[in-house]
Amino acid sequence: MAFLNSSLRLKVSLGVCLALVAVLAPLNWLQYQQQRRAAIADLELLAVTTGTVVERSLEEAMLTNNRSAIQAIVDSVGQAADIRSIFLLTPRALVAASLGGLQNGEQLDRTSARCQVCHQFPAASRPRSIVVTDTDGQPVFRTMTPIPNRPACQSCHSPQDRLNGVFYMEFSMAEMNTRLEQELGTAFLGSVAIIVLTSLVLYILLSRLIITPMERVAHSLRSFSQGQRSVRISVQAQDEVGLLADVFNDMADTIQAQEAESVQLFQELKDKDEIRRQLLARLTTAREEERRHVAWEIHDELGQLLTGLSLNLKLCQQAVPDDLQAAHDHLVKANALVRQTIDQSHRLITYLRPTALDDYGLGPALQEELNQRLIPLGIAAHLDTEGDVERLPAEVTTATFRIVQEAITNIIRHAKASQVQVRLQRVAEELTVTVEDDGVGLPEEDLRSPDAGQTLGILGMQERAGALGGRLEVTRRQPHGTRVLLWLPLQGSTA
Repeated sequence: MAFLNSSLRLKVSLGVCLALVAVLAPLNWLQYQQQRRAAIADLELLAVTTGTVVERSLEEAMLTNNRSAIQAIVDSVGQAADIRSIFLLTPRALVAASLGGLQNGEQLDRTSARCQVCHQFPAASRPRSIVVTDTDGQPVFRTMTPIPNRPACQSCHSPQDRLNGVFYMEFSMAEMNTRLEQELGTAFLGSVAIIVLTSLVLYILLSRLIITPMERVAHSLRSFSQGQRSVRISVQAQDEVGLLADVFNDMADTIQAQEAESVQLFQELKDKDEIRRQLLARLTTAREEERRHVAWEIHDELGQLLTGLSLNLKLCQQAVPDDLQAAHDHLVKANALVRQTIDQSHRLITYLRPTALDDYGLGPALQEELNQRLIPLGIAAHLDTEGDVERLPAEVTTATFRIVQEAITNIIRHAKASQVQVRLQRVAEELTVTVEDDGVGLPEEDLRSPDAGQTLGILGMQERAGALGGRLEVTRRQPHGTRVLLWLPLQGSTA
């Protein structure tokens, strides 16, 4: 059954075989019935002819009441093939003559089953011939030829009698049935031969004209679905299979062209993304360099000027007589403002570019950031390092510091935390940074909404990490708090 399901040739051939069987079997049976009816008609004609001939032959003998001649005529007719029995019956079913005279003078019982086959009908509608089954189970053709009471016969028979008797014959149908069955068997064998030959021819034609081209189409479709985009179908036909092959080839050409275009567009997009990442990295580096330059400018120029101004004001304050209280008070206020300006400039310098980052490295700069921003707020802060986290590329150091700085800003603004843990870990050519707090945690809707201010900060951190080929994830801690994970590659960078 599995082979049948997988073979279209076999399905079609089997379907044709079944169709031929459905057509030829009834035709053979009808032919058999027609031949049987024709044979019975021939028997009827033979019986009528024989009965007429016998009647004519018996007429002279019956007129002269020559019983030996009558018996001789009956015996000569009985020598014909297939005749089982012959009776010459009187109108009262008395056997006047039989084969060999064996049953002469015997009175037949009309009420017996053998006679009721015909006598169950009225005399006017009784059949002249009928097929019955004999006691041995064999089919028998029975015919009855009535002998009319002619005027020449009325010297011995009553004029009121319609018939003088009946000439009764039975023919065996065994030989005829055997011949018909042989003819039916021959017709059946011929039908089988026709079915087999037709199926074989159909199988070959289907294979050559339909199935083989369809197998090529299926094989090409399978290969194309497995990625062999150069596969095409070659079918030399103008029928539906050829049309299917042409449609597939056109589709394959279109898909192959679109995929090639997609690959080209993807490569262009990838190249542009790489250029964008490099430009972003350069922009970030340039921005940090600008901050560093501004910080040094403020430190070197503005800081020195303010420091000199503060010294001059202090000297002026010392030089003014003590009785000039108002001048003294103004100078004190001026000196305090200058000192406040110096402190503010230091804070701006630290924000633009912490000097510890350039002077001491990433670890001390982060520790200073934690001490200056979290400790005064009562938030316990801890920094752990593992591996050499100081000898890092400048862009990695800057990106790490800015990302942790942004994370600290988020903690101060939103977390309501009491403890913050920062871990730096360098393993092989990768730097892993973890910032954890025990605050209220980041709401899920803030992670989904790009309009939230905190989410914009996270996007900025992710953009900065992506510029260096890294990645950043922000997740909630259990049972509460937030975790920021940063991975930055170090391979190919200069320490």
